[in-house]
Amino acid sequence: MSESITYEQVGELLGLAAARDQRTVGDADIMAWHDDLNGAGVTYGDARNALAMFYVEQANVQAEHRFRITSPDVIRLARKIRAERVRNYVYEPVDPDETVEQCQARMRAQLRAIADGRVQVPQQRPALEGGPAPEVAAALRGLLRAVPDDEDGEQTAPPRVGAMTVTCPRPDCKARIGQHCKRPSGKPRTEPHPARVDVARGKPYDPDAERAEMERRRAASAAALAQQAAS
Repeated sequence: MSESITYEQVGELLGLAAARDQRTVGDADIMAWHDDLNGAGVTYGDARNALAMFYVEQANVQAEHRFRITSPDVIRLARKIRAERVRNYVYEPVDPDETVEQCQARMRAQLRAIADGRVQVPQQRPALEGGPAPEVAAALRGLLRAVPDDEDGEQTAPPRVGAMTVTCPRPDCKARIGQHCKRPSGKPRTEPHPARVDVARGKPYDPDAERAEMERRRAASAAALAQQAAS
C-alpha cells in the first residue's frame, strides 16, 4: 500500500511547478492536488519524477505552445513510470511446491514493490521474450491501468490546454497569458474568447471564420426572438 501524499509535500510539488512556469499557488490548488493525487494512489516520489518528466518533455515544445502541468498530467506520467518499472518483470518461484494462491499473492506483492520503486528494477530485458504467463498478465491487469506507449513522441490526441496559457489573438482583446479576456468596455469576461480557446488547442486564428460564426449566432438569436414574438 503506497503512502499518502501530505499537504506539505503537495505544497513542495506545486512550488517546484511554480519555479518552472511562474504560476501563482493558492490553498485551493494544494487541496485539489492533494485530493487528486491521493485518490489515484500516486506516491510523492513518483509525483516528483512525473513533474520532472513533464517539463523535460515541454523543452521540445515551442515557448508559445507550452502549458502548465495539472494534477491529471502528474497522474498520467506517474502511471507511465510505474508501468515502465514492471515491464521486464519475470516471476521466479521461491518454493516449487507453493499453491496457486501463494504464487498469486507473492506475485502481487513483488509487482507492487517494483511498481512503487521499493525493489530494484531490471536494467535489461530478458534475452528471450514472449507473451507473459497468464497468471502474470492477470496480476498486471489487476494492479496497473493501461498506459499508452508514446515513446516515439507521437500522441493520438492533443493534450488539454487551458485558454489562459496563451495570449488572446483577437486584436480588440490581446489578453496576456494568465489574464482574462476583455469585453469592448474593458471589463473582464467570465469566459475566454472562442478564438483563444482554439489557439490553445493548436488551431490557427482565422478572423474571417470568427466573424462568420458571430454573424451566424446573431442570425440565430434574431430568428429565435422573432419566433418568440410571433408565438
